[in-house]
Amino acid sequence: MFRSGRKVAFAITLLVLLFLANVWVSRFGANIPPIEGHMVLFKEDAWILVFLGIVATILALIPLFLEFSLSKTTAFIGWILYFPVLFNTLIPMFILFFSIIGVFYTPWLILADSPVANRLINGVIRLENENVHLILDYAGYALILLGLAIYLLSLHQLLKHTGRGGKLLTGGFYRIVRHPQYLGIFLWTLGFAITGWRLINYLMWLTLCYSYTILAIYEENGLEKVFGQEYAQYKSRTPIIIPYFKIKPAQKLISNSAAKILLATIIYVILLLAFYSFIDPHVIMYR
Repeated sequence: MFRSGRKVAFAITLLVLLFLANVWVSRFGANIPPIEGHMVLFKEDAWILVFLGIVATILALIPLFLEFSLSKTTAFIGWILYFPVLFNTLIPMFILFFSIIGVFYTPWLILADSPVANRLINGVIRLENENVHLILDYAGYALILLGLAIYLLSLHQLLKHTGRGGKLLTGGFYRIVRHPQYLGIFLWTLGFAITGWRLINYLMWLTLCYSYTILAIYEENGLEKVFGQEYAQYKSRTPIIIPYFKIKPAQKLISNSAAKILLATIIYVILLLAFYSFIDPHVIMYR
C-alpha cells in the first residue's frame, strides 16, 4: 500500500508538470523566450530578493521529494501555485512573456483570460498613505528574514536530533509549535506576498498555507502511531503551527483527520473571501 501511494503521488506530480508544459506550449508554442527581453521592472534591486526566494523554495521542496506521498503532493501543488509570487516584486505579468521569466508565471496563465483573474494577477495594490506603504514593505522584508531564520534553525534542530534513538523532539522551536518549519515557511512566504503588492499573492499564500496544514494533519497521524501517548501529551500542550493558537474544546470534538481537513477547508475559504473583500478596493489596473 505504501509503494502504491508513492506511485500515485509521483504520477500526480508528473501530470501537474506535464499540464503546465502543455499550457505554455498551447499559448506560445514550443519556443522558449530569450533570457534577456523587454521588461519594465517595479523594483530594480529586487533580483537579490527573488534569488533568495528561489533558494528558500528549493530548500522547502527538498523534504517533499525525499519521500513521495499524497499529502506531500498537495504541498507541492501549493508551491506550484505560489511560485510566481516570487517574481511579482520585479515585473507585471502582462509584459513579462517577452523574457524567460514568463515561463515561471505559467501556473497563473490559465487564469489570465478571465476578467476577474486578470485583475487579481495584473492589478497593483496602491495605498493613499505612502508611509503605510513603506511600513508594509519593511514588514515584508522582516517577515522574510524571520521566517527563513525559523525554518533553517528548526531544520537544523531536527537534523541534529535525528540520530538520537528515535526520541520525540520537543525542545527548541518544537517547544513553541509542533511544526516550526512550516511556521517559518508561512512567515517568509507572507513576506514575499506583501512585497509583491498584488492581490493574487495573498490568495496563493493562503493556498500554500492550506496545503501545508493538510500535510501537517497527515504527518501527525503517523507520529501518533510511532510515539503513542507521548505524542498525544505533546500535542495537547503545544499548538500545531501558529504559536498560542490552540482551541482545546475543538481538539476533543475534532479527533479524526477528515473533520480536521473539513474545518481547515472552511477556514481557508473564509480567509480567501475576507482577503479579497478587504484588498480588492485598493487594487489599480494600469492597462
